[in-house]
Amino acid sequence: MRRNIKRIACLTLAVLLLGGAWGCGSSTGDEGKDVDMAALMDAMIAADPTLPDLTRVTSDGDQAASDFTYLSDLDYKLIDEYFYACASAGTAEEIAVMKLKDAGKAAAAMDSLHKHIEARQGTFREYDPEQLPLTEKAVIIREGRYVALIVCEKSGLVQNVFRDSFKES
Repeated sequence: MRRNIKRIACLTLAVLLLGGAWGCGSSTGDEGKDVDMAALMDAMIAADPTLPDLTRVTSDGDQAASDFTYLSDLDYKLIDEYFYACASAGTAEEIAVMKLKDAGKAAAAMDSLHKHIEARQGTFREYDPEQLPLTEKAVIIREGRYVALIVCEKSGLVQNVFRDSFKES
C-alpha cells in the first residue's frame, strides 16, 4: 500500500514537472488576439479622414523584405506580417503595423520605429520643416505581438481603431 502511494506521488510529481517544462518555450505568453492585417490597415486609414493619398506596402508584396527596410532596421525574420502606408506626396503622414512572430521582440520593434521617426525628423528638419510638428507627435504603441506607428492629424482616432481591434467581441 505504501509502495503504491509513493508510486502515485512520484508519478504525480513527474507529470507536474513535465507539464511545467512544456510551458517554458521562447514565447512570452503575450501573443493576444490575432487580427486580419488587411482589414486593420483599411480601418486604421479610414479613421483619419484628413489623410492624403497613401502609398501602401505589405508583407504580401514581391519586394516585402526590401520594402520593410525603409520602415525598420529590425531583422525581417522576426516579422510575421506587416503593412506600411505613407503619404504619396512625401509629407509626414504614415501608418504602419508589424505583426511579430514573438511578442518578446516588441521592445526591439518599438526601438526601430523610434529610429525611423528620428530619421524622418532629420529629413523634414532639412527639407520640409513644416512637416516636423506632425512627426514630433508620432505614436508608437503595442498590443501583444503587434506594434503600430501612427503619424497623422487624427492619431487618437487611429490609435483607438488599433486598440479596439484587439478587444474580444
